[in-house]
Amino acid sequence: MQISGTVLKIFLETEKDGLTERIIRINSFEKSQVLDVYCYNKLAFRAGFLNVGEQVTFEIVLRGISVGKKQETQIVLKKPIKPDLILTKDHPLVGIEWIRKDSRTPK
Repeated sequence: MQISGTVLKIFLETEKDGLTERIIRINSFEKSQVLDVYCYNKLAFRAGFLNVGEQVTFEIVLRGISVGKKQETQIVLKKPIKPDLILTKDHPLVGIEWIRKDSRTPK
């Protein structure tokens, strides 16, 4: 399943149940609604390189979670499709370990 939209907010990483979690809030193109996409572990790190206002397309899975006595559906990032979020250490910037490969400046 895929979802596309514009990034509204990128939350900081948090630790939850032994996993690194980050929430990306997007405005969905399909239904023009605000949705939270949950990212875990390595994808949480990579999602931190998105930009607010950037158009994204994600492959997602839906997961049912219990919240008190209710069941809710959580949208979980399976794979970023656009942008691809490939990171690199091959860059001339001093003091920065990782950058997005598509934002590299020529050497």
